[in-house]
Amino acid sequence: MATASFKSNTCGCRNSAEVMAQEFPPDIVEYFQREDVPSRVRDYVFDTCNELICEEARQAQFVSDVSHEIRTPLTAIRGTAETLYDGGVPEDLAKRFLGQIISECDRLTRLANDLLTLQKAEGEDMDLTRINPRAIADNCALLMQGLVEERHVHLVVKGEAPDIRGNADALNQILVNLIENASRYAGEDGHIRVEITSQKEYSVIAVRDDGPGFGDENPEHLFDRFYRADQSRARYKGSGNSGLGLAIVKALTEAMDGTVQAANLPEGGAVFIVAFPSLPPEDDAETAPCAHLDEAVKKKILSM
Repeated sequence: MATASFKSNTCGCRNSAEVMAQEFPPDIVEYFQREDVPSRVRDYVFDTCNELICEEARQAQFVSDVSHEIRTPLTAIRGTAETLYDGGVPEDLAKRFLGQIISECDRLTRLANDLLTLQKAEGEDMDLTRINPRAIADNCALLMQGLVEERHVHLVVKGEAPDIRGNADALNQILVNLIENASRYAGEDGHIRVEITSQKEYSVIAVRDDGPGFGDENPEHLFDRFYRADQSRARYKGSGNSGLGLAIVKALTEAMDGTVQAANLPEGGAVFIVAFPSLPPEDDAETAPCAHLDEAVKKKILSM
């Protein structure tokens, strides 16, 4: 277990010396200082404990985030239900209140489903088979046709790429989430392009929109749980976003040995790029290397 992996942890975990100084009882610290414990053993113990401390912090933050997310719809449901319970509400207003209750219940259901999807993506081995990115993208476009038409957004799928070793349902979920996200920012008469291409030894899917982009926000934060970009940039203001869509994209992509990145486009808009190791033709026994979207390839994709 390398110490460096904890030094760079996004939850702010520290190296073994910092943990030893701040997190451990003094008598344990004194023991490791007094006894001739090999540095390799000492670092392993403290880095393992550091990982546990980080995981506990992540779990606590996750519970806090979930609690915050469900509080708003529950408050809305209770408020409207109490108003209806008190009686004397005109029929048209009562129907509107009931519609709000149903909408908030749907929001809680989406949140629960997204949490289960995220937990499964992060905690279980996925069944992987040979799949074709273009075939999955075409199927997803058909699935999303109703939503993009409702939002008056134009969706096209272009290009081809070699097969990948993946999960059809997971790749479909990735594209559904990216297209839904893009449709929020493309706006009425906006455009979403799903571009599929082969770069070096991996297959790449880029989902572009011609919205306002995400400005100066750190693209890495877009994939954090419950992180929401500046909503003033969204051209579609409808409900339905649980704040987990892009976190699910990242978890599912990494479960299939892929990478995901986001960038603002030079001409305006945003692009989300997922890359997976390409499989050789079925009669070729070689194995493609792990995908890594380097800067040169990223620049080429952005200039396509």
